Amino acid sequence: MTAVRRWERADVAAAWPVPGAADDKYSRGVVGVVAGSEAYPGAAALVVSGAIRAGAGMVRYVGPERAQDLVLAHRPEAVVHHPVDAAERLPRAQAWVVGSGVADYPEQDAAIGAVIAESAPMVADAGALETVTRARAAGARAIGPDRVLLTPHAGELLRTLEALRHDVTAADLERDRVGHARLLAETARATVLLKGAVTLIVSPGGGVIELPLAPAWLATAGAGDVLAGIAGALLAAGLPAAEAGACAAWMHARAAESASAGGPIAALDVASALPAVVAELLSSS
Repeated sequence: MTAVRRWERADVAAAWPVPGAADDKYSRGVVGVVAGSEAYPGAAALVVSGAIRAGAGMVRYVGPERAQDLVLAHRPEAVVHHPVDAAERLPRAQAWVVGSGVADYPEQDAAIGAVIAESAPMVADAGALETVTRARAAGARAIGPDRVLLTPHAGELLRTLEALRHDVTAADLERDRVGHARLLAETARATVLLKGAVTLIVSPGGGVIELPLAPAWLATAGAGDVLAGIAGALLAAGLPAAEAGACAAWMHARAAESASAGGPIAALDVASALPAVVAELLSSS
């Protein structure tokens, strides 16, 4: 039987990166983001906001002009790059978040391919899940599973496994969430964060981390984009993928609780609540 570790407040406090007097924006972690599209520009702003509000030293955004404008409107401290240039030469980053809101935009696909080719640490979400998984299943594994985090929800996990010719139904997944997350982790040689009311972190050949129950109000459009940004910031700060995913999911849920106060929330509310929740965590640890 697989051992399951419950991820608690003390685990987050012990792992959360805190800058020191000698740190600068580069040593705190530079996050590269390939997200959003002409159809879904909001995803770009949400990922970038999640990364910045979680403590990234700098965020570099790669994407189309409409999404760039939205990113800068919400987070003027972000640095934007055109995707055509990025496909030829990526800007420097300690970790990347790729795939959130990417749809029907060849230049974004090229930028995601460049991140894979560079063997950079990454969080792969939504539109990049199948691309990254196929590449790693085919042998593109210069970077280990402890630096690659896949973040599917249940439907995305099913579609990704189907793309790899695994015959899995929604009922199968419901019966064994851990087993099917591990199947993806083993196939892709990557760490998997399976989103849900109870989020799971599964590493290939390793243990399983289970997060506390998240607030139901968190089931809202764009919340996963914010989560990807938080995880990217932690990965860029040097945390292994499993710890980055577990800390990101825990903080994401607690920020949602703070922003909600028992009522509805929007994804950007969760990002905005992060600094105060991080401060409270660190001050009481």
